[in-house]
Amino acid sequence: MVKESINPKLTYMLLNALLLGLTFFIVVAWFPFVVADPLTKYWLPYLIIYVPISYFCGIAFRKYHSYRKRPLKNVLKSILKADLLTTVVLFLIILIFPNENISIYALLSFAGVLFLLEYMMVFSYYSFHYAGNIEKFDIREEVRVKEKELRENRVLEDNIVEKVERLIRMKAGEATLHNLQKKTKLAYSNTLVIDTSGIFNIQNLTENRFSTIVNLARMNNIRGINDFLVAVHDKLPYEGIYVGCFLSKSQYKKRFLKKYPFGINYVLYSFNYILKRFVPKWGFTREIYFWLTNGRKRILAKSEVYGRLYATGFEVKDEFKADALVYFIAEKKNEPVRHEIFNYSPIIKLKRVGKNGKMFKVYKFRTMHPYSEFLQPYIYEKNRLQEGGKFNHDIRITTFGRIMRKFWLDELPMLFNLLKGEMKLVGIRPLSKHYFSLYSTELKEKRTKVKPGLLPPFYADMPKTLDEIQASEMKYLLECEKRGTFLTDIKYLWLIFVNIVFKRARSK
Repeated sequence: MVKESINPKLTYMLLNALLLGLTFFIVVAWFPFVVADPLTKYWLPYLIIYVPISYFCGIAFRKYHSYRKRPLKNVLKSILKADLLTTVVLFLIILIFPNENISIYALLSFAGVLFLLEYMMVFSYYSFHYAGNIEKFDIREEVRVKEKELRENRVLEDNIVEKVERLIRMKAGEATLHNLQKKTKLAYSNTLVIDTSGIFNIQNLTENRFSTIVNLARMNNIRGINDFLVAVHDKLPYEGIYVGCFLSKSQYKKRFLKKYPFGINYVLYSFNYILKRFVPKWGFTREIYFWLTNGRKRILAKSEVYGRLYATGFEVKDEFKADALVYFIAEKKNEPVRHEIFNYSPIIKLKRVGKNGKMFKVYKFRTMHPYSEFLQPYIYEKNRLQEGGKFNHDIRITTFGRIMRKFWLDELPMLFNLLKGEMKLVGIRPLSKHYFSLYSTELKEKRTKVKPGLLPPFYADMPKTLDEIQASEMKYLLECEKRGTFLTDIKYLWLIFVNIVFKRARSK
């Protein structure tokens, strides 16, 4: 197995240094400038400004990552983005410091020549790479261990069990050991106990060798969490168990605030939260953060961790807390989403059931933690619905998200759906597939005959239970059939206006 680098490669960075040097001498030697001696004028700004910014942007956009397992298109995109951002940043510096008299034409020349050299290098690499592999094939037959061929699950010898328990006690504590003894089969040969955050340790396991994998390493320290979980998924049989742990956002906050005096602790926590929660999720800073920290000690919300589990084919069956850590017991039930999910944008697209039962994407401002959309069945099974038809104790919603929802600010991007003709101003609420499945068959049929709306009849009738919500929507749809959609929508628009403005109706 070839171990793919997850950090910028030193070889590529040194090669890029040669290209940067070659770029400088090509530009100052061949391109005519106003100054008589461009070499003297530009070498120092090029060395202390252009080169560092170029490397910074290159790291941010994975310019120096290995080409071996990356398509040519992705590599060229990385190079183009890095070079464009470098040019933009330097252009702004030139505008801010006009007294330095740095030529815009010189900047564009440096950027153009560098990209051309990089393009030639990459094109040459892939040309030789593809030429050298045209006849390459693997004649070895891969024998996969089938689930019915799992090794006999025997009880381990007492001395081995004692050794395993001693290691768990040393690493995770007595409380963790006690819970694992009750909830898993630690004493059996088909249970593997490990302490690893490296994906290659999982990939080297024999497929279906173990029916339970217990990992004592915190998910906060795993780089590429989704890839790691997919690797675990592939090694387990159907209904196999994965036990993992993480330090939740709430526990992290409690620990951090206790370390420092009151007042300054909240200031320090705010900076630390931005560094360890937001920076790893921004496309520009993500790669730099992982390069510097190797992805360790990230702040993870419980809903994000569980959402990732559901996205990678697991279902959470049980959980317990020990030594401030949350331990989950997840069962392999479905196929995972095998492509990378960068799910951190402030504007999100959610799949909803539209007219004629067709799925369409609703635009909203993010009010939930990442990966929350995968967690809806878990939240429903765990907490059911509260008054008003929303999920009870919904851990997916952020603090700022609750404020946005209260005043419907999260729904402003849905105006784009209105302009696209996918929704109308007044109408039934667009529902997710899971929520739609909770409705009666008759109501489902009627709902799919009309477009969903921005302002649902909910705010005209203010129902409290799911049955009352269904009755409210059925009443609206029957009135549309009887009186016509236009007149019904005008009536409901007035009722909604009165409830919101005069009766202070608010979303939850």
